[in-house]
Amino acid sequence: MTVTLIGAGSLAHALGPALKSAGYKIDAIVHRHNQASRKRAAALAKKLKTKSLSLDQVIPASQIIWLCHTDDSLAETARLLAQQPGWKNKIVLHSSGALTSDVLAPLQAVGAHTASLHPMMTFVLGTTPRFADVPFAVEGDRRAMAAARQIVKALKAEIFEIRKEAKVLYHALGSFSSPMIVATLVTAERVGTAAGLTRKQLRTIMRPILLQTLENYLKGGPAAAFSGPIKRGDINTIHRHLQNLKDVPGATEVYRALVKSALMDLPSAHKEELLSLVNDSVGL
Repeated sequence: MTVTLIGAGSLAHALGPALKSAGYKIDAIVHRHNQASRKRAAALAKKLKTKSLSLDQVIPASQIIWLCHTDDSLAETARLLAQQPGWKNKIVLHSSGALTSDVLAPLQAVGAHTASLHPMMTFVLGTTPRFADVPFAVEGDRRAMAAARQIVKALKAEIFEIRKEAKVLYHALGSFSSPMIVATLVTAERVGTAAGLTRKQLRTIMRPILLQTLENYLKGGPAAAFSGPIKRGDINTIHRHLQNLKDVPGATEVYRALVKSALMDLPSAHKEELLSLVNDSVGL
């Protein structure tokens, strides 16, 4: 099977080599009309021993065309591609977690079979996740989903169907599971810096507690992994946290939101008093 990858970002850089190792031929890497995209596409094409094309040069020569664009680019890309002939019975996938296969409607209208195939994983340049550990969510028409299942099987990964109406919340789950954890950690770094710690000290201090927390969560679930002053109901400690966090930009808002979230589902003593404390801005 041949695959054209449209997009040359972090996902494509991880996916291209994985697909090639799984037995797929990468027919082309497609870039947009800016220098950064062109350079990334050329580098990936060289690595995969294939060609690099611009979006307006694409003809549907491959059996599978996989759009690895940003969400906001997908509709326009689908519209532009549909102006080319030759889409009948081609498989077109996109990798957005939030958008459904409906965004590919212009291509479906000219004969393509379409689906969304989203890997629930964080992709950043310089790291390559093991695809066998990556769950994929799929929805779309029958033939495109069959091709998607074949791809995921070749990658030795797991696949499950997702309802169209569930995709946005499913994608929000991914946001809470990775980028928002990073956002919480960068807030923690800001707090640590305000406490006078160096960046090197911060990583040394944060690493063991962070890794142990994730291990506890994955092993025993959220309640078993939860500890600290919220669980104990240490009202005075949390009050002092709130007073001192005023001097750290943005930290008070994050702290309040996370305490409120914890009080919804996690074990805690003095829940009502804690909720009243974080909702009360007087004197803080």
